[in-house]
Amino acid sequence: MRLVLVAALVVVVVGVAGAGAGAGSKSAATGGAALAPIGGSADYVPGELIVRFRSGASASERAAALAAEGARAAGGLGVPGLTRVKLSPGTAVAEAVARLEEDPDVLYAEPNYIRRLDRLSNDPMLKQLWGLSQYSGKDIDAPSAWNQTTGSSNVVVAVIDSGIAYNHPDLNGNIWVNQDELPGNGVDDDVNGFIDDVRGWDFVQGDAMPFDYNGHGTHVAGTIGAEGNNGTGVAGVNWDVSLMPLRAADADGGLTDADILNAITYACANGADVVNGSFGGSGFSMSIANAINSGPCANTLFVIAAGNSGLNLDGANNAYPCEYHRPAAQGGADAVNLICIAATGKTDGIASFSNRGTQSVHLAAPGVGIRSTWPVYSNVPGFPEGYEGTAAQFNSRWGDRTGGAPNWNRTSARKKAGTYSLADSPSGLYPNNSDRTIRRLAPFSLAGRSGCLVENWVRLDSELGFDGLILMAGTTTATTTNLGSWSGTTGGSWVRLTNDMSALDGQGTVYLRLRFLSDETFNFDGVYVDNTAVKCLNHGGAGYMTISGTSMATPHVAGVAALLLADDPTMTVADLKAALLAGVDTVAGLATHVSTSGRLNAAKALGLVPDDTRPNTRITGRPANTTSSRKATFRFTGAGAGGRFECKHMNGPWTACKSPKTYKGLKKGQHTFRVRAIDKNGNVDASPAVDTWRIV
Repeated sequence: MRLVLVAALVVVVVGVAGAGAGAGSKSAATGGAALAPIGGSADYVPGELIVRFRSGASASERAAALAAEGARAAGGLGVPGLTRVKLSPGTAVAEAVARLEEDPDVLYAEPNYIRRLDRLSNDPMLKQLWGLSQYSGKDIDAPSAWNQTTGSSNVVVAVIDSGIAYNHPDLNGNIWVNQDELPGNGVDDDVNGFIDDVRGWDFVQGDAMPFDYNGHGTHVAGTIGAEGNNGTGVAGVNWDVSLMPLRAADADGGLTDADILNAITYACANGADVVNGSFGGSGFSMSIANAINSGPCANTLFVIAAGNSGLNLDGANNAYPCEYHRPAAQGGADAVNLICIAATGKTDGIASFSNRGTQSVHLAAPGVGIRSTWPVYSNVPGFPEGYEGTAAQFNSRWGDRTGGAPNWNRTSARKKAGTYSLADSPSGLYPNNSDRTIRRLAPFSLAGRSGCLVENWVRLDSELGFDGLILMAGTTTATTTNLGSWSGTTGGSWVRLTNDMSALDGQGTVYLRLRFLSDETFNFDGVYVDNTAVKCLNHGGAGYMTISGTSMATPHVAGVAALLLADDPTMTVADLKAALLAGVDTVAGLATHVSTSGRLNAAKALGLVPDDTRPNTRITGRPANTTSSRKATFRFTGAGAGGRFECKHMNGPWTACKSPKTYKGLKKGQHTFRVRAIDKNGNVDASPAVDTWRIV
């Protein structure tokens, strides 16, 4: 009988899926290959439902309805009659939904679906933020909008995501603070049901520290509101705003509807003006639709990612919550306070991965190659492990092998770096019907640490779905937790895998074990592991990352919505939505992809006419045409008040410069100098001024 590792191993995945960025996954690949963690494609939480009872159902009637299914209530979800339900082991979710909906005391029952995560200032990385301003003008014209407003801390944007690195030096000044809560006193001062929720809430772990164990939420937050003009890193669409961290996604980027519901309820109850939702999935949830349409959320604008599956949503394909704005007859929920966002690249074309649809998606925004804030990780002492040194040194670090020969050992046949890697079967193909492990002999400590993960570079060749690598850790040499399981092939490439081990955060003694499991049918080369590292969050670190996705487009729109409210706090949700939809740059190539045929423009949304007039650079002083001097000085004008210049000598790079610009120590021969003006709105002279001279 074949051993099918349904619960342990999953298939190789290539490409981008879901509503988040490709980097939202906890693995990144080289050589065009990628692997997916366990459960990455699950549609809903096994053994769980979300049930809404009718308003008149008594407690005993509700209990009887659940008892008939062998189920139990597992907590309310902030809406009268809405309950999270645990099914008895082995009960099929779809069948339980059908039976409960036949009960007259039940309004509806549905699975607990899993969704996926899908700056002009003195900030040094500003020029890398092409979505805010770039030479071609195919951007959101943020500098023109900043002439009107750079934001306000009175505007609250809730980020329902993987959390926020709220101590990041480019974000910490813009994190929402619950003024009605006294920090650290263990009391629910504002009586909202959450103790010490000064900075929002972590609905995954159930605490008041919504740290980001994934990176996705921090990236989204930075695009909305990284501090501007602070001389650090990047700038957000808003230089000043209140970002409310609401962690609903785990370290692998998965969100359950129950956690999303709780986050929505919290956001609306605690004054969020805008909710950014850079996540999605294909299952329709009446509970989430009702939450968005609820009275407490009527004055909150939901800005939602269209998704990264490259699909036209106007047909049979679905992406929720994106499509809840559509009429019920078209599969929506008539949510007038929701706007759905596609992604564009630097040339204003729809991103290949972006979902689209002229009835489903409202507008597009920059979502390719977006740079923003990111959490920082620090290595735990004792790592990284490169498997180098003498054989005796290696064996002093790794051992406790189980499962028999041929067993784990190091090899020089394949390596990511250095001389050696660790292999499950160094001398050839792995054997069938085997279960072999090796353990790092010395424990390491995670005491005082949080947000920890283990990172490996892996080259894998195994029978897809049946054989593969399992990473394990635990507080004793015998007791282990499965951190991640991988099957299939990396196509001869080395792939960087990161696996969440936050379940062991704070433990003083932790052991790491690697396991390779195979069945009886086929065998291949097996697995090579190199550069193993254990890392934990450095909560005050200043990290930055460039990634792509409709998740990156969505916060541009949420950020502009916040700018609109900063400029005019009296705007209603209807006003905000109308301004965003009207304030686009019409792009011919988007006419068949989004309902507005346009890409976001912050200045136009604010009612401004963006100044797209390019400056004219003029050279007013130069060396003689022929000279013996090895020194050359140029003077130039054209940038205007608040503008700047970039200069270039010969084939060198464009660099910031001021008039006069002097070059010294030049060689004999022909020389070329170029200079271009950039005005205060970011407009660049498309025809730089050019001058040539000869040194003899």
